[in-house]
Amino acid sequence: MTQLLGVVKVDVSLHRARLAEWRDHWHARWRDAQPRTRTAIQLAVLAVAVVCAYSYSLKTLLQTAGMETPLAYTSLVPVIAVGLAAVRSRPVSAEPAIHDRQVDYLVGIPLIAAALAINLTLPAKLSVMYWVWRIDLLSLPMFVAGTVAIVFGVRVLWRQRLAIAYLWLAWPWPYSVPLLRVLDASTNATLAGLRMMLRVLPVAKPVTSLDGTLFVVVHHGRSFPLSVVSACSGINGIIGFLLVGAAFAAVVHGRLLRKVLWLTGGMLMLWLINLGRLLFIFWAGREWGENVAINILHPFVGLLTFATGVVVMVLAIRPLGMSIGTPGNGEAASAVTSGGGSRRHAIAVPTVYAAMVVVLVAAIVLGVSNLGLRSYDLVADAAGEPRLLSYHSVPVAPDGWRWRLYAQYEWAKPLFGADSTWLRYSLVPTGGGDLHAPFSVTADVIDTSDLESFSAYGVEACYQFHGLAIRDVAQVNVGGGITGQAMSFSGTGRLSWSIVYWIVPIRTTHGTNYERVVLYLYNTHGSAVAYVPNGVKITNVAGSLERTGPDAQLLANRTFLVAFAHELVLKQAQRASASAEHVGTPLRTESVDRYPGQ
Repeated sequence: MTQLLGVVKVDVSLHRARLAEWRDHWHARWRDAQPRTRTAIQLAVLAVAVVCAYSYSLKTLLQTAGMETPLAYTSLVPVIAVGLAAVRSRPVSAEPAIHDRQVDYLVGIPLIAAALAINLTLPAKLSVMYWVWRIDLLSLPMFVAGTVAIVFGVRVLWRQRLAIAYLWLAWPWPYSVPLLRVLDASTNATLAGLRMMLRVLPVAKPVTSLDGTLFVVVHHGRSFPLSVVSACSGINGIIGFLLVGAAFAAVVHGRLLRKVLWLTGGMLMLWLINLGRLLFIFWAGREWGENVAINILHPFVGLLTFATGVVVMVLAIRPLGMSIGTPGNGEAASAVTSGGGSRRHAIAVPTVYAAMVVVLVAAIVLGVSNLGLRSYDLVADAAGEPRLLSYHSVPVAPDGWRWRLYAQYEWAKPLFGADSTWLRYSLVPTGGGDLHAPFSVTADVIDTSDLESFSAYGVEACYQFHGLAIRDVAQVNVGGGITGQAMSFSGTGRLSWSIVYWIVPIRTTHGTNYERVVLYLYNTHGSAVAYVPNGVKITNVAGSLERTGPDAQLLANRTFLVAFAHELVLKQAQRASASAEHVGTPLRTESVDRYPGQ
């Protein structure tokens, strides 16, 4: 036995020695490699990690380039950030010789951990609002910064701080508030300027309409209407030039006042070019017809005029007394060490293999989570704008069910806002479909522009205020990335309720509103649900329901309501894609059937 243990110890020691020899060999090869080779490997790891971790986010960001949205040019942000990084690839001043890898990990790992926490925990907590607010893009600069710190070192991270910070400009949510304030002003200014120019060049004729955006073009005696919506008002080009101009401002040298005047003049010129673009579309429609003007020219003329405006403004940099380039000289660029150390000892990242493993593992975990964001495509587009219409505008019901308007409550306006509506529907089984029950389901639907009011006056607090005791709370997935809440309440005697509710953004003619849908049914004694769907995702967050005993009926009812909610979301998405013209239209009175109650 002693001999066997001795052999094992010798064998283990031999393997350790071989492993240490193999490790030292590759570390030596890394240190002895040419600087370009090391940089190429590090760049490859960075690119693979970012693309792997945020593949779907980057894909949707590129998709916004072809959308009629004021944020279309945010798709340029990653490309511009790479350009800024290339410009700042060499140091512009003497840098200290920081070779402490502990500092690199102390800075990089928390940044990567923050990106992981955001992407793994917030989708379930924020539900579909995670995608509407595009929180995934908020975490992108954090992951990139952490990866650069670990793979390249904090010295390079500090050098590339501008390029990494620029990635935050891809996050669309900060644009929403100022955009809402200037969008109408931009549209009105464009319409006024267009009408003035049409007096000189009468290629189209304004038509009286509710919003004043309608024009008529006549081609060979046949007229067709064209509408100048907000996306065509020039705001796209203004935001695009701000993004491009901000990048140029980082590498352009000159007085601050000249930079401000250059940016302001560029935005004004892009707006004027957009007026010329609209006149050209009108003229093309008059000469060649609607198909050529709208389907052939309109999709790419905007990109062409935008690129022309940017080129003109870049050419104007030198005449305005500014210059493009980075400060410093070759001596500063080469003086990256202090103390005159040799090149070998000046390597900021003497060992990189462990760093690669850490970064790539984190990227794979993030990548799996990021691909899961595809589920939001049902309820929001690539720019995070809602797809769903208000339930009031297009009421739906699962197959085998019929909706009936039961009541409307006006007393809740002080709670949810003056523009809020609260309608109660009763969904009654008619036979057929996959969802079967001997009773109706009640739906309370509240629409408002004030999202925070749903937190102030939550469902749980409402029922508890009326003296009902909460039995159990669970987190549920009702489809489209929507996280809802399922709960059970008990009252006096044997009276109890099962509830599932969720909150979604909806698109209206005035922008984005928010809708809370609450489904509930009575858990009366002897009631049974004949359908228990497969694949319903329920994660208990407080308490637990047993599959047998008194909780069996609550669990069956809860599962039924989750499946019911999933069917409603699917029906809403189908109606939204097929009936976009119903956005904001009032409820048709002929479809209302007053129902006396359950």
